[in-house]
Amino acid sequence: MFKSTATLALVMGLAGAAPAALAGAPHGQAIPLQKAEAPVTGTVTVKHEGSKVSLVFSKDFTTNPQAPALQVVLLKSATPLKTLTAPHYPLTPGSYTQVAPLKSYKGAQSYTLPAGVDIKASGSVLIWCKVANATMAWAPLK
Repeated sequence: MFKSTATLALVMGLAGAAPAALAGAPHGQAIPLQKAEAPVTGTVTVKHEGSKVSLVFSKDFTTNPQAPALQVVLLKSATPLKTLTAPHYPLTPGSYTQVAPLKSYKGAQSYTLPAGVDIKASGSVLIWCKVANATMAWAPLK
């Protein structure tokens, strides 16, 4: 097996681009979700299966059950709360990529990224209330 990303990149002919060409969301690492507008528990994990990439929320995931129309979205920034305005942390049109509506306010759930969405171009995953334009929670992907 390869001992480093640089070795793998060299073997694949990507030596000039390593490790940046292979950088991006940490595969298989549980990333704690962090509070923005609402309390949150649990983690999100990026899973790669062939050409498909999924965001997997842990079984202990919970967020505000009162918030309507929650969405799972990706943002380029790895530190979204630094660039968004408190207390609601609203998103501007065109600044995010919508993955899917949130399936449940609690429990394990998985979301396959839509075709053409590059996880490597995303810095964070957010739970976002579309109706109130408020970010409920987030997790850095880089």
